[in-house]
Amino acid sequence: MTAGNVLVTCGGKWVGIVLQLHRAMSAVGPLAGGKLFVADRARLTPAGHFADGSFVVPSVDDPAYAGCLVDLCRRQGVAVVVPLIDLDLLRLAPHRGQFAAAGARLVCPEPGLTDLCFGKSRFAEFAAAEGIPTPHRFAAEDLASAPMPLFCKPARGFGSIGSGLCSSVEEARQILSQRPDTIFEEYVRAAEISVDAYIACSGRCTVRVQRVRDKVVGGEAVQTHTVRIPPVRDAAAAAIDALARRGLRGPLNVQVFASQPPLVIEVNTRLGSASVLSNVATGGRFFAAVLAEACGLPVDGDPDDYPEGLSLYRFLGDVFHDGDSVLDSVPGRAGR
Repeated sequence: MTAGNVLVTCGGKWVGIVLQLHRAMSAVGPLAGGKLFVADRARLTPAGHFADGSFVVPSVDDPAYAGCLVDLCRRQGVAVVVPLIDLDLLRLAPHRGQFAAAGARLVCPEPGLTDLCFGKSRFAEFAAAEGIPTPHRFAAEDLASAPMPLFCKPARGFGSIGSGLCSSVEEARQILSQRPDTIFEEYVRAAEISVDAYIACSGRCTVRVQRVRDKVVGGEAVQTHTVRIPPVRDAAAAAIDALARRGLRGPLNVQVFASQPPLVIEVNTRLGSASVLSNVATGGRFFAAVLAEACGLPVDGDPDDYPEGLSLYRFLGDVFHDGDSVLDSVPGRAGR
């Protein structure tokens, strides 16, 4: 029987995830011996160099994008598709049936759940209904009496784009005049914890790794380390369980302020870019679960089985090209 292949979409610069997913394939019978491909709109990408192959596809916002990926899966024997960014999930979620018809399982929730977590207002309403504490929000008419500074962010967004501090009522009103969909929240002075999790097909959470975002650049953690904070664990578990009851399955990332009480900030229904640390902390069990269940294999495990104090310091590498040919890369491919 021919081994299935894995396709990472919008792979671009995420070399670490590509390498760890490739390693995880060897632990999943139907994928062992298969190839890992990267699809991106750019012709040359770092992740594409470290994959077994790469393909140029239309931009995510191109109407032909999803269809091109479905056709690619059919032609290349792709069994599992792993999107890495929120916008990709939104575009691909409505096409899950088309991927399935092409023999590929899309690691992505159904559209309603994807939109629930992407839309900040919808998620806040969901959290309130479930009794999950979140940062207090201030309506436009309440800004005059709100404590400054406030944290502002777009109602629909990702990667911290358009987010930041607002120091005065005048500034808040100016922001609203330019971006009417802006949300204003209390400024919480507490560590931000990322909880990388996995909800198995059974509805049970099998991975729940807490890590502190020690240094964040452009919305991505470049330094992070694993911790165990029981109140944060409980807050994340409440959000995870509530989403599981709504039908969410697969990988997710819960952002929590380690305040008193902890406050759930948001949920991303994908592998976070720094989830490579959580995968290492679980001995590879995290990424193996993602691929195994996509192939119809059951998984289980203690969600809190990981060591405290593991650290990740992400760094820049270099890939040198002469036209389409790779001249060199630092570090090289030998470590894969």
